Amino acid sequence: MSVSFDLKKLERRLTEIEKVFLPEAAEKALKQFGFESRKTLADAMRDKYQTATNYTLSSPRYKVEGQTLTVSILDDPKQNQSAARYLQPTDRTGGVTRKEVQPTTLAGVMRRFGTNKLPVVQPNTRAGRQFIASNGNLKGKKVQSLIAHLTSPNPTGSERYFVITDKHGGLGPGIWRRYRVKNAVSLAFALVDQKPKVDTQIDFHGLVLKDAEERLPAMVEDKLRRLLR
Repeated sequence: MSVSFDLKKLERRLTEIEKVFLPEAAEKALKQFGFESRKTLADAMRDKYQTATNYTLSSPRYKVEGQTLTVSILDDPKQNQSAARYLQPTDRTGGVTRKEVQPTTLAGVMRRFGTNKLPVVQPNTRAGRQFIASNGNLKGKKVQSLIAHLTSPNPTGSERYFVITDKHGGLGPGIWRRYRVKNAVSLAFALVDQKPKVDTQIDFHGLVLKDAEERLPAMVEDKLRRLLR
């Protein structure tokens, strides 16, 4: 999202000397506003999300080029799924109230098994509930362990999982766990054709723009006064 400051509106009531310093004042104000907007967005995340990790709260970023400020969410290619990607379905910009969830790393693994179906955890099953944290989110380390198990030619550990892409032997498509006792099985993740949808939470663009409209003009004037002292 970008925020630009229109200098012409302010120039009309400035002296010639003040106009010289106006671009610098505007740039300083945008840098301050950009820095503070990180906290504004982080506070909104704390308020709207059931839980927010430190990585999520520190994901807002900003960059100033002249009289243009760009505020964004960190899109780190080194991460399995960057904050920009996993927060995108929660963005209410444009008034959208529901969005499809973003495919996870586990969904990418399913393509190795020849399916584009998406894995959806089953919180009410013996195997599925093991992947749900107390705050309702997926346990990241547990999912990574599952991925390692599914992609290893010789999986180790006490847990055993297998993938069924189409209904077979009374079992539906999904990631199943097999237990040693009585050779029992339990569905951990169902594989579904349609992407699940979630409610959007925060209008990132609107929040920043509204704050800018209310505060930026006074911030520019304050920076200009400081430069003219």
